[in-house]
Amino acid sequence: MIPHLPPIQALRAFEAAARHLNYSRAAEELSLTHGAISQHIARLERELGGVQLFVREGQRMLLTDAGQVLVMDLREGLQRLAEAFNNARTRPRSRQITRTLTVSVLPSFAVRWLVPRLWAFQSSHPDIDIAIRPTATLAALDGRDGIDLAIRYGPGHWPGLHTAELMTSVIFPVCSPALLDRTPVESPRDLLNVTLLRNPRQKWSPWFKAAGLELPEPAQGPSYDDAGLLLQAAVAGQGVALARAVLAADDLALGRLVRVCDVEIADTYSWFVVWREPLLCERNDFDAFRKWLESEVTSHA
Repeated sequence: MIPHLPPIQALRAFEAAARHLNYSRAAEELSLTHGAISQHIARLERELGGVQLFVREGQRMLLTDAGQVLVMDLREGLQRLAEAFNNARTRPRSRQITRTLTVSVLPSFAVRWLVPRLWAFQSSHPDIDIAIRPTATLAALDGRDGIDLAIRYGPGHWPGLHTAELMTSVIFPVCSPALLDRTPVESPRDLLNVTLLRNPRQKWSPWFKAAGLELPEPAQGPSYDDAGLLLQAAVAGQGVALARAVLAADDLALGRLVRVCDVEIADTYSWFVVWREPLLCERNDFDAFRKWLESEVTSHA
């Protein structure tokens, strides 16, 4: 028996609104009215028992934590539905029997880098299923936790595990264009006039030093443990955030964020593909996924 699901139009309306962070743009994309988008979101929130998916910050919409998690799972589900329909529409074919490749990854990296690109892998490898498990907890990768490999951010050495560096990044301040219009920043010292958004895992002090500022680590201002939420707050105009270029790239390209000052520093950590041999060494799906990740990094370098 198929479980109860909200109407597909409501799910598509939420995904578009989450992508644009704007009901009007979502309505334009789906050929609906602003009111229709709002009604779809309200219906989803009711079906979730009153869980709020968006909050308004001035003129901008910001995803709540629940909205962040839902849109990531929803995109994967919609993609799988589209593939199933396309397979049925084209021609019958036998699907190669294979284990699903389950990947553990930080939520911020999943939402802002991996998931938006995953359709390309699925299109070229329709016989391989990828299951994304967003979590900040380090997977054991011992064959008992259901995780096949991980994409980790860190120093690159985890005892007993094999690693392959995926990409490095640089770090620089970013904010919304509207904030920069209200409070121009022409030099690093002008940052003293704006709210600095904080992340316990990414201190401001190294950037202050590179910019020639002898300042202590900020002790006040909004703080976000998750890098993705930190950037969402910057998009919403809450202040200036230190961003890793890899995670901020799409927001910068779409004009939701702009760089503040030219000073940047090298990230001391990198992203790595991590696995335990011999569990995956002879699996074709693992090899294909690793090569695809490497090609994505190279093509967007």
